[in-house]
Amino acid sequence: MTQNIPDNLSDLEITKSEGIQTILTLINLIPDPGILYCTAKDEILIANNPLFLLTKLGEKDLINQPIKSLLPNLSDTDPISGHNKRALLRHKTQPSIPVDVRIFALTHTKEYELIILKPVTDAENSKSGTSNQMELIEQLHSLFSHEENRDIKTSLMHVLNSSQPLLEADIVCLYKASGSMPQLVHYLSSNPELSDELPNRLTSEELATYQEPSLWTVEEPPHTYLQKAASSSGYQFLTMIPLGHKTARFGLFVAGGKNPNQNPNQLSLANLIAAYTAGLMQDQIALNNAQNLSNKIKQVVKIQNEIVSNLDEGVIILSPDRTVAEINPAAENILGYANMEALRQPIDSILIGSDSLGAAFNSAQLGIPTLTSGEFTLHHRNGHSFPAQMMTTPVMSNGKLLSIIILIRDMSQEEQSQADKKQLEQRAILGEVTAIFAHEVRNPINAIILSLQVMEDNLPEDDENLKWIENIRDECNKLMYLMESVLSFAKPLEYKMSGVNLDTMLPKILERWHPRLLRLNISSYYESEVEEPIIEGDLRALEQVFTNLISNSVNAMSEEGGSLGIKVAEPEGEDENNFYLVTLTDSGRGIPVEVKEHLFQPFVTGSTHGTGLGLAITQRIVTAHKGNIEVDTFAGGTIFRIYLVKKKGLSHK
Repeated sequence: MTQNIPDNLSDLEITKSEGIQTILTLINLIPDPGILYCTAKDEILIANNPLFLLTKLGEKDLINQPIKSLLPNLSDTDPISGHNKRALLRHKTQPSIPVDVRIFALTHTKEYELIILKPVTDAENSKSGTSNQMELIEQLHSLFSHEENRDIKTSLMHVLNSSQPLLEADIVCLYKASGSMPQLVHYLSSNPELSDELPNRLTSEELATYQEPSLWTVEEPPHTYLQKAASSSGYQFLTMIPLGHKTARFGLFVAGGKNPNQNPNQLSLANLIAAYTAGLMQDQIALNNAQNLSNKIKQVVKIQNEIVSNLDEGVIILSPDRTVAEINPAAENILGYANMEALRQPIDSILIGSDSLGAAFNSAQLGIPTLTSGEFTLHHRNGHSFPAQMMTTPVMSNGKLLSIIILIRDMSQEEQSQADKKQLEQRAILGEVTAIFAHEVRNPINAIILSLQVMEDNLPEDDENLKWIENIRDECNKLMYLMESVLSFAKPLEYKMSGVNLDTMLPKILERWHPRLLRLNISSYYESEVEEPIIEGDLRALEQVFTNLISNSVNAMSEEGGSLGIKVAEPEGEDENNFYLVTLTDSGRGIPVEVKEHLFQPFVTGSTHGTGLGLAITQRIVTAHKGNIEVDTFAGGTIFRIYLVKKKGLSHK
């Protein structure tokens, strides 16, 4: 209630110091604790004796300090909206005291206020405690309310923002374990403006000090890097809760405030919120791991399906009851049944052979793989029989049959392929022999023609032998024409030169060889130290070069398996700047010394099955590309080095 100034006081004259002393005297006459507060500067100007007696605080603790240093949870100092509100009054050595706050404006601008603090009686405090408990429960319920469609960061920010007033903190933040190093990295914060006051990273040594929940206050000396940073930034308390199991910490929950914390349950409350936060993060980690595992499984299944779909051998997968679960394209082609036709059909109605197949399937159901070959034949859907090789492999788990995998190889196709290859090799041999023959015969024919010319010059014009000389010359000319035709036919085809990217060509060739390499237990790898290694060459001819070389390496490792590697690099020699070096390495049995000396000559081979033309043709193609091929061999393998000319404009290192 306001009151007009009486006329009899208008002549009252007091100095400024007298006025201040008068105000202090009047405040001390108030029996309840009270302060004079400047709202503009957020400073406590004066406190009365009852306040000092009740709180045991000194003038340094109060005078010129912000209001929250005395009333930490007071949020409204307006004389109307903040009047008669409940708050906690700080005590120097004991828990905070609940008080009712009464606010009176001393000036019309509300710049100066008189705040009277009336301690709450036990009955009122009990009623207030119940109210506070209900309010705390509501706040916790709001904090723990989690919407399913929220992403993890949104959910965590909701927790941090909701827990800040609960913990009477100015900032609540999370530190998260880094995957690359044993350290914690600042992850999220309820107050980004204050985030820079705390460290961005905590080392592994620092992490080891936070194995248990702890509460640091300004009365204690700071020990850790985090506490020292908080102390230097004016924080009064810091609550630190480790996240995760003791043996697998993955984060740190931190709450800090720049005003004294008077909540006796601060650590327990922070521990509860941190446990909920850890649960959210662990759920997200588990979800991410599950998604990653699912993606890996999908990738493996996709790769497996691609391998099965592109195998030359037929693949049939059976359920434990011997019905068809899957059939690949090669098996469809070999047997004549489409996948949809064979699906869920008994295998006995799809796979019909010259011998009973029941024994093989019975063995597979017992976990025993079998291989059927020799004079074994299978029947196509149209009734046609063909020689085949069949392997049955059981897939077991804990002694239980999951499926049976049947591999079928059509030997007639392989026999035809071998026959075609042999025919091509014979044609190559014939062409090489013809070329050599034509070259060797041409010189004697030239000599015969010259001799006929000499004989003709020494005979008279009417000699009857001249007609025989003319006939011989005509026959020789016919032979010369025939030889020229043969030589022309034996010449290699003209190459269509263009830019060829080795990083594209070589992996494709290895990919085509992959099924056979896998079958022979040969591992392969491709490595390129050059970005975009483009050479000048004919694509088909170069594919023949590396196919021949890989074929030789595979033959050398066919019995015991091994490794095959192809690497593209820049040559080390300064005189080789215009070339790329392709190194092909295998771990085969090596090349005999007597064969290596003549390795690139026609009809020289170290294999019992080769013709000796593959490497001769390879060298011819490389030479035609203005390149070079070298070979090193030893007991444990062979290394081919192929130098190929870079495409023009790419010759600098």
